[in-house]
Amino acid sequence: MPRDGHPVDLGSLILGGCILPVDQFTVAVDALKPLLDLIKCQHCENGMDYEYTSWLTGDTMIDLVVDRHNTLWQEGLRQWNDHNYLVAMKLFQNYLSPYKEMWCLYPNKNPFYIKHLNGPDHKKSFCEGALQLAKRLLFCAYCEMDGNEIGSARQRLVQCLSLLITIQPLESSCKEEVRIHMDDAWMELTLSMEEIPSDRVVARHVATMALATKSCGWTDPLQRPGFMSQVQLNSIPFIAREKHPNWCKELEANWKFILEEYKLLAKPEAQYNWHDVGSGQRGSGHDDHRVVSGRSWKEYVLFGSGSKESDCDAPMTKRLIKKLVPDAVSLAQMGGGEVIFSRLAGGTRINAHCGTTNIRLTAHLGLVVPESDCHICVADEWHTWETGHIMLFDDSFEHEVINDSDKDRVVLLMRLWHPELLQEQQRSDALVQAINKKEKSVMKRYHPS
Repeated sequence: MPRDGHPVDLGSLILGGCILPVDQFTVAVDALKPLLDLIKCQHCENGMDYEYTSWLTGDTMIDLVVDRHNTLWQEGLRQWNDHNYLVAMKLFQNYLSPYKEMWCLYPNKNPFYIKHLNGPDHKKSFCEGALQLAKRLLFCAYCEMDGNEIGSARQRLVQCLSLLITIQPLESSCKEEVRIHMDDAWMELTLSMEEIPSDRVVARHVATMALATKSCGWTDPLQRPGFMSQVQLNSIPFIAREKHPNWCKELEANWKFILEEYKLLAKPEAQYNWHDVGSGQRGSGHDDHRVVSGRSWKEYVLFGSGSKESDCDAPMTKRLIKKLVPDAVSLAQMGGGEVIFSRLAGGTRINAHCGTTNIRLTAHLGLVVPESDCHICVADEWHTWETGHIMLFDDSFEHEVINDSDKDRVVLLMRLWHPELLQEQQRSDALVQAINKKEKSVMKRYHPS
């Protein structure tokens, strides 16, 4: 709300902050234009007496899809439970086809209309039907995304969000359920933009729209983790050296010992202990392989799932970490992070993405650093490793790595608790919440309602 008390025109605000002109957006983003209008309209029309701004839904469309064609969805559920997934998917798509066809009638203009709801019962009935339809759109989008039908999935996500934003202020009894599904839809839509190089810049615009609806707990379009701590934490993308904790200097003073142990583990006869990042060899980071392009990104796990039980493989390194960075060991042992030797081959890039949560920080101790063409970008600022020096940053912010040299880049990578999570119970609660959200998000993809 601006100082003069008039509502913010969020549509103009979002467009005003675009990095690219709207007419240069990729075709995939065209489906977002009606959603942009909806956000603008929704916030400019506050205060209407039981009126709603609706995207071609109304009772007619809700009834058409949710009630009259419900047999299609139910048959789809039966086929899904019998593991006939392709048959089920076709039934789900047929069920939703009237809604998709109506949506496509208005590709380039604002299709909203105002309608009076006849009392609270009518309003509640409309919201329940719209919520049911939104949930089904979201599930179908999950299936299409996994089946690489990206364009159709994005359109369904926008339709889902349109419905949820419409009913959010209308019915208090379902506000929490609406919020959960809205978070899921924004998250899926943003991730779909992150994973395609030509669309990555658009992920920021989608995140800006999510911020306008106060979704996902995000506060910055460059910080888009899957889980934001329920405890408010100060977020700094990149921590300047003068603000590093004391243990950084002590570990840096021993970097040559750590380098020597890395060299022993990097010998040809020890290569079987190295694994591709994201290969599933450790408990976390299963999706990390999706952001790698080029030759290879390999890891040797020191602490965390997949590490050796004894310290015989890197005794000095492990002893130093246990003594100086117990937070990293604690987080790894609890399943929320890892300590690894990370080796990025020359000619490899780690594409722009956001880490899974803001409850931790990431530290890199430079061990082998090419002389040129090897950098990391965190929240739009580029940095370069130095041998024997630690780099400390929050990987929940958008970041990417390029190694365009012909040499390997090697760092000791450590995940550690966010410094404002001081109490053990606080840390445990935050990690359990993050893990539970991750598990639920996976389960939702395989269980239609």
